[in-house]
Amino acid sequence: MNAQTVISQYRSGRVDFTQHQLNQINLRHQDLIGIIFKEAQLFEANFMLAFLNRANFKGANLSKAFFQGANLSQANLSGANLQRTDLHGAILMGANLTQANLGLAVLTDANLMNADLRGANLDRCFLRGACLRGANLREERKGQSQKITSLRGADLRYTDLLGANMSGVDLSQANLQGANLSEANLRKANLSQTNLEDAQLSGTILSDANLQGVNARKSIWKGAKLQRADFTGSCLDYANLSQANLSEAKLKKASLIKANLDKCRLNKADLGRANLSEASLMEALLIEAYLGRTNLTEARLCNAVLTHAELSSAILMDADLKGATLPDGSIQS
Repeated sequence: MNAQTVISQYRSGRVDFTQHQLNQINLRHQDLIGIIFKEAQLFEANFMLAFLNRANFKGANLSKAFFQGANLSQANLSGANLQRTDLHGAILMGANLTQANLGLAVLTDANLMNADLRGANLDRCFLRGACLRGANLREERKGQSQKITSLRGADLRYTDLLGANMSGVDLSQANLQGANLSEANLRKANLSQTNLEDAQLSGTILSDANLQGVNARKSIWKGAKLQRADFTGSCLDYANLSQANLSEAKLKKASLIKANLDKCRLNKADLGRANLSEASLMEALLIEAYLGRTNLTEARLCNAVLTHAELSSAILMDADLKGATLPDGSIQS
């Protein structure tokens, strides 16, 4: 079946083209709203700038297809093969992409607001400048099975993920430089070795997340929920973590040079051998925190609470402890 036949039949009222062999078909610029291509073979098909609102591509093979600028709002792409597909600038608002394979797909500047991406494979895909506000990427559990959305090694530079549900997502080795993750849910997510430089994470939920070895220089985490998060060996130089909750967090060997941790909760946190030189921890809570060999040279700890903290081997050269509550309960004058 060729393109002209599909267009002619669609205009005559036929919408169902389930399981059809339509590889390399050219349907660019076409108005195909509501068309059904379930389980169809559409390898290298051209849908550039087409209107595909509410189209059904469930289980279809769309590998290396072209959707640049296409409108796929509320389309069903669940279980579809979209490997290496070009969706540059496509509109996918409210689209169903559950369990879709988007490995190495191009989603640069795509609009994925409120899209459902649960269980999707987005490994090494290109999402630079994309909008994922309100998108659902959370880990999916059904009975004993567990399906994790994977964005391993993906390019997410400057993407908008405000309020996205990404609980349990695998973002290891992804590039999130300058991304907006404010108020997103990343509980138990894997962000090991990610690039979070200049990223916005204010109010983000990252409790129990794996953040080992991340580069988060100059990032903003104001009021973030980071209980039990693992930042072992990470770089947070110049980061703003004011008012964040880091209770029981692991910050072993982390670098927090000149970081802002004012009014931060660090109760029972492990800061062993961390570098906090010139950091600001004014009014921070460090009750029962471990500071073995922690570098606090020239750090500001004014009015901080260090009750029962392990501070005996910390490096406190030129640190300002005025008004701080020391491990023995006394107040530093």
